[in-house]
Amino acid sequence: MSRIMSAKPGHVAKPVAQSTWRAQQSAKPGVSRRSLLLLLILHVRAAASLAIGGALGRELAKARPVVVHVWDAKPAELQRYAIDDVSMACREAGATAVLVGPELVEAVAKEQELARGNFPGPLPVIADCALKDLVESPELCAGAAKLGASAIGIRYYEEEEWGDAGGLEEALKQAVAAAEASSLAAILLGEFGAAAGPEGVVGGSDLAARVGAGAALTRGGEEGGAPALGCWDGSEEGLQRLREAGIGGVVVKNACRGDLGRGAHLKSPSPAATLVTKLVKAALSKGSKKIWAGAGGTGLASDGGGPQLAAG
Repeated sequence: MSRIMSAKPGHVAKPVAQSTWRAQQSAKPGVSRRSLLLLLILHVRAAASLAIGGALGRELAKARPVVVHVWDAKPAELQRYAIDDVSMACREAGATAVLVGPELVEAVAKEQELARGNFPGPLPVIADCALKDLVESPELCAGAAKLGASAIGIRYYEEEEWGDAGGLEEALKQAVAAAEASSLAAILLGEFGAAAGPEGVVGGSDLAARVGAGAALTRGGEEGGAPALGCWDGSEEGLQRLREAGIGGVVVKNACRGDLGRGAHLKSPSPAATLVTKLVKAALSKGSKKIWAGAGGTGLASDGGGPQLAAG
């Protein structure tokens, strides 16, 4: 999967307390009510993201957190109803959070917000960002928060030029601090999407704890540190390997197989949404996917993008 690069979004306007609005209106008659209303909306949205971001840390500490990675090769061509279908499937299937590239943050966050006050409620949206981008442009965190993200997924690769282990750790601390300055949580996604080799980093949990991140993508169960997540490709064998390694939580990588809108114009829930539901339920099960499937039965099938569950 190619690395997703982020454009530099604008800064989030700082919320203004209601008690100062009237004074501003008197001192600055040019400020319109519409501008003040926009400030209020941004304030409410930021408060909601902060609350969800705090909930993310608690949920990641549970036995089997499931983060659904949703990626599409052509996000600009997606219809809103296709995105909504998949976003809703993540929530209703019992996922912990949704991990998306910058292009999908706003659309997924808006759909999740529609569930506020209901059960299940809105899921945190994690913006997938490269560490190098965050170090060079820390304002990207403010842009992600403005779009509705609750957290930043910090994607990094050990082969990149960090000087030494200390240089990488310092860069991660800077990125986590930038996220916190925008009231966002952070998780570490070491080697996520690497062209070769396993994804996740040995010792990732301990590293996450040292830099202040809420969880980390690892290669095995680790004692202490931040909650560990394993990268799962959707195959039964892959899930079994993670369980044997002592990893309970997973990031379901590329859950829609790069085609989020597949079949969305024909039926709802779409085939992509149905696949997401099956994968999340399988990841949450204590047994194998076949046990979870019950009488309907499931198996592995190829979708051209990797192993997945066949429709029951």
